[in-house]
Amino acid sequence: MDIALEMIALSTELASIVGKKSVEAIFDKIRTVKKKGNSDEIIGNLEEIISELISDKNQLIHISQAYEEHIISQKISDDEINYITTSIIPILENLLAQSEGQDTIKMQQGLDLIKQIVSKETFNIMQILGFDFKHAVGAPLTELVASLITSKISNSNVRALDLQVLEQQREIEYLKICQDKEAYQRLLEVFNK
Repeated sequence: MDIALEMIALSTELASIVGKKSVEAIFDKIRTVKKKGNSDEIIGNLEEIISELISDKNQLIHISQAYEEHIISQKISDDEINYITTSIIPILENLLAQSEGQDTIKMQQGLDLIKQIVSKETFNIMQILGFDFKHAVGAPLTELVASLITSKISNSNVRALDLQVLEQQREIEYLKICQDKEAYQRLLEVFNK
């Protein structure tokens, strides 16, 4: 499920629980139960109200845990920041140093931008504001590396495929020449010289 949709669903569930279980609504239910007068019925109704409150509490705990998981999944720790700046950036620089072409220039510009953003202060300020670095930087970086890899693979595969196509076209032309006796004789003369 998309994270935004999941958060909307959690917010809706939270609003529903909070809306139906206001303090005033609970006290109204208790007053109504007490007016009935029958002690067994009062006890049963109060137990039902308590069960509903416990159920709502459990739902609220579940919602708060889901929100907490979402927030934790976005937060990058100081150790992770240090690891990124000291390990991952140099690795990406080495990969870019080995690549060629116009894509490399664009990728280098992207990496330069990422390096400017990657500092403890920037990370902390942006995370406090709710910025999701893992999504904002991680997804484009994944695409960047994927395009780099596919550009390396694609060129050699395309060249090999082009070569195979040319070889097949040559064979077809040879077969056409074989069907024409005069053309075949001229070809033999060319190869014999």
